[in-house]
Order: sequence, then structure tokens, then C-alpha cells
Amino acid sequence: MPKVSVNIASYKRAEFLRLAILSVVNQTFQDFEIVVVDDASNDNTAEVISGFNDKRMKYIRHEINKGEAKARNTGVMNSNGEHIAFLDDDDEWLPEKLKMQVDLLENSSLEIGVYILAI
Repeated sequence: MPKVSVNIASYKRAEFLRLAILSVVNQTFQDFEIVVVDDASNDNTAEVISGFNDKRMKYIRHEINKGEAKARNTGVMNSNGEHIAFLDDDDEWLPEKLKMQVDLLENSSLEIGVYILAI
């Protein structure tokens, strides 16, 4: 089980998606999976995903557009990580982002605001 599931919901932003994914792949913290949910894009999103040969990546495509919230929920339901991190498809992370957040979560008292829900 990966420590972090990175969820990226995407809709018609293939030109930005590649950079978003690269910013995850280039993290100093490497215990993650990437779950990309394509919300019925009609661009070359599938081609962008196929350009990555990374066994940590899952690609899920909605056949009809369901909206950002449903796409994120699809990502969560298909995640296996202990923690979930959301990344917008047009955003990029600095290389230390996941390491800093995981360190904070794992080295803080229980008073830190993290809610765990068993589904």
C-alpha cells in the first residue's frame, strides 16, 4: 500500500496535465500512487497519460462529464494510499511538498486536524 494517493481530476487540460504529473513523479518522497480521473475530455488526455511508463499511475476515464466533485470522488474510491492528496490538473508541486506534508502528519500530535473516515 502506498503512503500517499495523489488524485488528479482532469477535464480538457491535457496541455497542463503532463507538467502536473511530472511534478509528482519528481517528488523527493516517492512512496505514492497517482490516480488520474479523466472526466470525459475530448482532447489528448489519454495520450498524455500513455506517455508515462510508471506502474504507480492509474488512469480512469468517465464516459460522460460528471463534474469535478464526482471526478475527485472517483479518484478517492480508487485510491489505496494511507493519505490522499489532491492536485489540480493545471498546477505543479515543488519537489519537497509530499515529504514535508507526510513528515508533518506523522510527527505531529493527535491534535493536528486530520480526520480519518473508515469507509
